[in-house]
Amino acid sequence: MNRLLLSLLVFIAQPVFTQTVFVPLDHQVYPLLVKGETLGLFESYRMRTLPLTRTEVLEMLTSMDRAREKLSRADADLLGQMLGEFTDPAIGEPAPQGSERHLYRFEEGRTQMFLDVRGIQEVQLHRGRAGLEDESILETIGIGSLRASIGKHVFIAANATASMRIGSIDREQRFDPTEGPIQVAVDGAVFSDQATGYAAFVFDGFRLFAGRMQHGWGSGLDDQLGLSVRNEPMDMLKFTLDYRSVRFSYFHATLQSIGLDRYLVGHRLDIGISKHAQIGVYETVVYARRGIQLAYLNPFVPYHFIEHQLGDLDNNTIGIDITTFPWPGVRVVGELFIDDLNWTRPIFRHFGNKLAYHAGIHWGAPLGWKEAELRASYTRVDPWVYTHGDSLNVYVHYGESIGSRLGPNADRYQVSLSLRLHRSWWSELTYQHVRRARGSIFTPHRPADGTEKRFLEGTLERQNVVSVFLRYQFFRDGFVGLEGALRGRNNANLRPGIQADEKFLRLFIDINY
Repeated sequence: MNRLLLSLLVFIAQPVFTQTVFVPLDHQVYPLLVKGETLGLFESYRMRTLPLTRTEVLEMLTSMDRAREKLSRADADLLGQMLGEFTDPAIGEPAPQGSERHLYRFEEGRTQMFLDVRGIQEVQLHRGRAGLEDESILETIGIGSLRASIGKHVFIAANATASMRIGSIDREQRFDPTEGPIQVAVDGAVFSDQATGYAAFVFDGFRLFAGRMQHGWGSGLDDQLGLSVRNEPMDMLKFTLDYRSVRFSYFHATLQSIGLDRYLVGHRLDIGISKHAQIGVYETVVYARRGIQLAYLNPFVPYHFIEHQLGDLDNNTIGIDITTFPWPGVRVVGELFIDDLNWTRPIFRHFGNKLAYHAGIHWGAPLGWKEAELRASYTRVDPWVYTHGDSLNVYVHYGESIGSRLGPNADRYQVSLSLRLHRSWWSELTYQHVRRARGSIFTPHRPADGTEKRFLEGTLERQNVVSVFLRYQFFRDGFVGLEGALRGRNNANLRPGIQADEKFLRLFIDINY
């Protein structure tokens, strides 16, 4: 009876009791939503741009609740918990039973604010890595977050994360963002921090965000070729515009560098063609060495043409991804990323055709086993993808690829089995086979390289990786778990005959209040 009343309350009061702020990408609601979409419990082209807002999450959870009989008991129990967590109390009213706990709640007039803290303690063990010493790392992470609504149209969110690592072999002071995230070393300990903060303005189907935030897109379940969800936050202006089954997205962001201007701009169109198919098309541009270009502030012009009109100086890319549901409970996805394309030369052989591909399948309840999920994928990145002749236009942020982390001249096969046997237990077993050959995102094509791609030619590193992830929710928003991996590498670091048997183990406790 309580669950029925909560579902009814969510359905009736949803527009009032939610806030249009982003849900962190490591939240346990995302795997549940991915499974719900594959099972056909809701239609959402909006899942192609991440992170989702609390409003979007609650809408999807509410749709799932209407068809909860298609879920396992464990998934249905977690759905009940998530419905409570994403239903904010009305101003002046007590929190509903089962709603999210908060360290502090403030209300005055039409303003509502929540303050939360999160602590993570983990131990990491690295053994047998080629070219690196063994290390045992103790890491402590503290996170503070704030979210607020001012009336029905204005929302604010902020997040601050600080961490301390002891035992890391990487103790270098690092203030150059081109070399990776910033860190400070003091007496053997390494400190790093990160902050996000933004304002959101919502008017019906239009949502405008301004500030520092994460942003990713694509249909891939395991990888995104154009804009990875694993990217470090960026300072950006972005908006989404929804009309029926169509979403248009735009952003203009700053890429980290020292003393030089680097920018990333992109727009994307998602269309829900039917209940069984969605398509997304997008463009991105990295440009630098000058101020903000007004032409790139125009969301509606084709950047491939504009980049030519501005002198053909920038790194322009195009992508298309497709999501289909060919059978009940099965999702098939595909993405094609075009860094450069020369139609007059052989597409699969000429170096100027820099392409990346991703294809995958997700089975939401294999052979009727509701507690399980099965997924498989293949990713290929051609030589010289993401590179550019101008070092400032390379497709990187904080020293990492903005797209796939696989890197140029590599491919990967992956299969994973996920199980939720109880609301509080989540487990996943994954196998990967990775092949890499000569190439780096920081090394563009040179005349001496010739005109052939020569995909995976020469010395080839092969990796076989088996990994496991286990997590237990021992009380509301309190987790313990482990992550482990065994990685066998032949010709490690592209050195013929070098064999490495690497082992990784991570133990953690994660409490959010």
